[in-house]
Amino acid sequence: MATTRWLSTNQARLYFLLLCSASMCFYRSHLPLVPGAAAMSSSLVRAKGLTDLYPRWYGSRELLLHHRDPYGADVTREIQIAYYGKELRPSRAGDATDEQRFAYPLYVVFFLAPTIKMQFDTVRVVFWWLLAAVAALSLALWLSAIRVQLSKLALATLFAMVLTSIPVAQGLSLLQLGLLVSCFLAGAGAAAVSGHLFLAGMLLALATIKPQLSILAIAWFVLWVSGNWRQRRSLLWGFAATLAVLIFASEWLLPGWVVRYPSALIAYAKYTGATSLLAVFLPSILGRLIASIGLIAAAMFCWRMRQQPAHSPWFILAFAVALSLTVTVIPAVVPPYNHVLLLPAVLLIIRHWKEVWSKDLVSRIAGAFLCGLALLPWLLALVVATALLIPRHASAVKMGLVPLYVSLELPFAVLGLLILLIRVLPTNSPAAVTPRPDIFRTAKT
Repeated sequence: MATTRWLSTNQARLYFLLLCSASMCFYRSHLPLVPGAAAMSSSLVRAKGLTDLYPRWYGSRELLLHHRDPYGADVTREIQIAYYGKELRPSRAGDATDEQRFAYPLYVVFFLAPTIKMQFDTVRVVFWWLLAAVAALSLALWLSAIRVQLSKLALATLFAMVLTSIPVAQGLSLLQLGLLVSCFLAGAGAAAVSGHLFLAGMLLALATIKPQLSILAIAWFVLWVSGNWRQRRSLLWGFAATLAVLIFASEWLLPGWVVRYPSALIAYAKYTGATSLLAVFLPSILGRLIASIGLIAAAMFCWRMRQQPAHSPWFILAFAVALSLTVTVIPAVVPPYNHVLLLPAVLLIIRHWKEVWSKDLVSRIAGAFLCGLALLPWLLALVVATALLIPRHASAVKMGLVPLYVSLELPFAVLGLLILLIRVLPTNSPAAVTPRPDIFRTAKT
């Protein structure tokens, strides 16, 4: 009887989460009806007509078809005219601050090359579906690497929650290549767990199309390789060989771009107002201090974990810490589409929730509180969606943008749960010595 009651309670929770997921979709579709949403919609949820992909696509097309420099002033001016209807001038009052330059490493053109002869309207459709599939694949790769065992209903609920989340929905709306980077990082983690270290290094190199998102992950892998150089060095060879091919091939297309790229990256950080998420909530000096402390603490933790085998939960835990800190302390744009990097941390918490809950009363209270914070955007979306169903209900107006703002706290809640997991996860856990299955090899019949 108790087991039946527990199962029905679990199913009720899952159905409630599915309702929250549906409410998030409904809420996002009605966001333009909420007064005040227009000013924020392009930065937090909805894209402009051309999306974030357009400058990368147009620069790639001009380089590959017309041999023009995508970093050049002429190409930048044409992108701005397409975006804003005019060339931007910093000295002119009222001009947009985002200059929409081609600010990626040049080898991103190899990923966009198949689309350069298409009309951009077609490219948008193709890339929306591609990135949606990539987001689902990222989740599948992390599930396999972390070995999260869920029922079919729980698995469907997890996919629904992730794919309707504000970070993924925003990434799809903006056609953000960060979704592709997150998939490469997930693939690198899954390949390392399966023992395919050279492949892991290759995927890690591909993730450098957005260097600010991959730098801490690369640092963790380099540190991990140093923990057992003889057995793990093939990962570094895979990374170095792939990155060398990308750089030399793109240097052949546009000589000298490597020397010029750092200045383009610095300019991008200035005109987009890139800052760490900590700096949004804290004074500059305090934010830098806490960020420094966090990075030092993470470096010390990763140093202790560097000798752990790839099939140990501590390996993925250190990887998740690096990715969570990337979202929190690395200067980037504020909107939450980069929060897709929190996926491994979320799955680790699901995988080891029993250890958290059974540790002690403090762990249970802290875990419940932090999980509530993590779920808050979906819960608030349910409240707003319900209010939107009531004609002229004042609550919908007052709370219209609250789920968007609250979603910015997700990285802090996840980091708190990771710290709690470090505290409760036993080093002699059976999962730490049980090799993971090879998810990159087809099963023999």
